Amino acid sequence: MITERVTVRIKQGIHAEIAHLLHQEAGRFSSSVFIQHGEETASLRSIVAVLSLGVEDGTEIDVLADGTDEAAALAAAVAILEQTAHA
Repeated sequence: MITERVTVRIKQGIHAEIAHLLHQEAGRFSSSVFIQHGEETASLRSIVAVLSLGVEDGTEIDVLADGTDEAAALAAAVAILEQTAHA
């Protein structure tokens, strides 16, 4: 399992559109990909779980990936969070 800490820089936090993009990207990989916010963890394969974390702009989260293609899966999720900064 690998992890990367990311500071969310999205004005509205992780909202439905971002959660959907993360969900789609996670589906491209065999690895499991998660977001951890505080004590709560959500799989990117569940839009509702990601939204339930209530991640707001400026929040630090951990993105975790575990599996055979974990490096690529982690990089893809982080790229979405960074590309949508201040979206």
